[in-house]
Amino acid sequence: MSPLRVWISHEQAPACKPGARVKLSAEESSHVVRSLRARRGDAVVLLDGEGLVVEGKLDSADGDGATVEVVRARTSARPCPEITLAQSMPKGGTMDDLVRSVCEAGAAAVIPLETARCELKLDADRARTRRLKWHHQAVEACKQSGHPWLAAISEPQRLREWLASLPPCSPDELRLTGSLEFDAEPVAHLDFSKAKKVLWLIGPEGDLTSEEYADARVAGFRAVGLGPTVLRAENAALACVIATNVLANRV
Repeated sequence: MSPLRVWISHEQAPACKPGARVKLSAEESSHVVRSLRARRGDAVVLLDGEGLVVEGKLDSADGDGATVEVVRARTSARPCPEITLAQSMPKGGTMDDLVRSVCEAGAAAVIPLETARCELKLDADRARTRRLKWHHQAVEACKQSGHPWLAAISEPQRLREWLASLPPCSPDELRLTGSLEFDAEPVAHLDFSKAKKVLWLIGPEGDLTSEEYADARVAGFRAVGLGPTVLRAENAALACVIATNVLANRV
């Protein structure tokens, strides 16, 4: 049976030494003890989103303040290349599912974008609420997958303004657009061997406009095809992260 994965704050990391006891938050305690029905002695893995992986066992099955006895701890290196997904926001709960799935697959950051054909338009209050929800999805993705690094979730931005804010593309960075254009190069032809950063731009269901593709090219993006069929936005996003991991020899 896979050990339970539990979230702790980064401030608790220094206390995670072999033999130490770490107290879980009320929310995590309730989830582990009441929802998952964990019992004293069950194996537990603690994650803080900053690379820390702590193996331990449940020492106190208290639904309001459980404690974990630390067996051993290690710090995982940041994945390389670092994958950032700049995503035109799909409507409804699709963006929630998209954030969770790409973070499970290893995305380091997600940048929600408003594009010309974007179906989700957010005012300032809704943007803050949705960003908080997406952050929670990223945390849950770490707990589900065991990925020790929490993805950064940016404030929603307009595509043109975001592109204009980007610095020049560095030699160790790839900027790629999942594209439906006729002359897009196949993703399998790309060389990821020297890339330390990979930035993917994914359009909405109706695709980016020709003007948006042009703006992306000026910002250093290369049009890349993801296969012979047209994928839904959430599937295209996941395919980009997985393809990067595979072609960069990380899996």
